[in-house]
Order: sequence, then structure tokens, then C-alpha cells
Amino acid sequence: MLEETIQATLMLFVVLDAPGNAPLFYYFTKHMDYARRRSTIRLSIVIAGIVLLVFALIGDLVLEYLGVTMNDFRVAGGAILFIYAVLGLLGHSAAEEAGGEDIAVVPLAMPLLAGPGSITTVIYIKYAMGVHVALISLAVNLAAAWILLENGEKMLRLVGRRGGIVVSKIFAILLAAFAVAMIREGIAGIISEMT
Repeated sequence: MLEETIQATLMLFVVLDAPGNAPLFYYFTKHMDYARRRSTIRLSIVIAGIVLLVFALIGDLVLEYLGVTMNDFRVAGGAILFIYAVLGLLGHSAAEEAGGEDIAVVPLAMPLLAGPGSITTVIYIKYAMGVHVALISLAVNLAAAWILLENGEKMLRLVGRRGGIVVSKIFAILLAAFAVAMIREGIAGIISEMT
């Protein structure tokens, strides 16, 4: 179980991409004073955590109700992750298409943290490794995101603008690899079900 928990935690860490999102969080909150920035970031993490917790607990039941198999979801989820990875490699941010008055909800909580990629991943982890692993990996990643995102300004100064771009591209490549693995598992499962 320890190995699965570590694997799940790393997988979700790559998808959430807190280090890559830290400069974006700083950009969206830089006009705020320190206390308001911390409050906004914490609220965004709480909202994202609730959304991901709901999907970790009952996401598979929703799929079952809709008649979608986990293998179908693996292929679809892998395709979504792959698109996000390609967009990340091309320098596009999910936040570019988002809007809303309360930036703690949009774009910080959704889609930057609780986007289709992370929702797909928590459902996949629950199905493949169990609900306990999904909940532990989610808790660890939310705590890590809180620390990293609150220190976005320090990270940006530490790695610089170019360093932040490099880190973001590395995570995009890893995300693409996870996406291909999910698609492969889904296709193999569908073929196995048909034979």
C-alpha cells in the first residue's frame, strides 16, 4: 500500500502542478496585501479540495449511473490529460479561458487546481488503488499545494521567470506520459472486455 500511495501522490502532484501554478497564483493575487493573498489562496485550496474529495468519494458512482465504464473513463481522462499537457508545452494556461469575479473560485480553484485533469486522476486513483490511497494522496497534495502556492513569490524569485517556465514544461511532459499510460490501460481493458 505504501508503494501505491507514493505512486498516487506523485501522479496527483504532477497533475495539480502546484510549482508550475505558483507563479500564476502570485500573478492573480499580486495586487492584494499579504493577509488577503493568503486568505484567497487558502480559500481556493479549500474549494478545490472539496470538489476533488466529492469526485474521489462518489465519482465512480456517477460514472456507473451514466453507464460509463472505468476503461472508457481511462481513455477519455487520458485524452483530457494529454490535451492539457500539450497546451502546457505550447505555453497556454487553463486560466486564459477562465473568468469570474471571485478569483479564489475561478481560475484559482477551478480550473488551475480542480480541473478535468485532477478530477480524472482522483477517480482513477480510487478505482485503481482504493479510496484510502486516493484520500491520502489528496490530503498530502493539498497540503503541499498550500505551502507552495503561498510562497509563489519566493519561488518565482528563486527560480526566476525562465526557471518557472522550465519547471512547468517538465511537468507537462510528465503529465503527457501519465496520459498515454492511462489511455493504454483503458484500451487494453476494453479489448480484454470484448474477448
